[in-house]
Amino acid sequence: MNPQPTNNRLLILILGLLTAIGPLSIDMYLPGFSAIAADLHTSIETVGYSLSSFFVGICFGQLVSGPLLDRFGRKKPLYYGLSIYILASIGCALSNSVESLIFFRFLQALCGCVGMVAPSAIVRDVFPVDQSARVFSTLILILGVSPILAPTLGGYIVSHWGWQPIFIVTALITFLILMLVHFKLTETRKE
Repeated sequence: MNPQPTNNRLLILILGLLTAIGPLSIDMYLPGFSAIAADLHTSIETVGYSLSSFFVGICFGQLVSGPLLDRFGRKKPLYYGLSIYILASIGCALSNSVESLIFFRFLQALCGCVGMVAPSAIVRDVFPVDQSARVFSTLILILGVSPILAPTLGGYIVSHWGWQPIFIVTALITFLILMLVHFKLTETRKE
């Protein structure tokens, strides 16, 4: 078994932030649907396809992320996935058509999904069985709180600055998570 990191609280914080990427990505932009529809000259129903494409991306992303995490370790897929997620978030913010928004939302989910899959693998790598249940319950708590906070934050952003900054904020949050992964997360996959 790999040695445990000296700071398990920091590790759990990083894993919690990775777990929160999905709910933040889904729920933070929901208050902006009407603003997006008005700005892109389309209907709210058509904007809803960007949410559907995100869920399709999550489905495919889970199929791809697990094998990549097992093959290349935990950190390298996180680097690539989170980096592309950040670029896709910027693409969402710069979208001038609903079709490009739908595409970038799919790309966001496909690549950001690694952040939702990796925590489970890392918990199994690092924590003994008697501690892993407690860590998983903490991650589930974070997963449960994120969808409550995200729409509030998204609504505040939309009402003050418009819908595009929502995706800039998700890109910035993910960049901070990527920096934590780079500087504070050690590779945990067993060789």
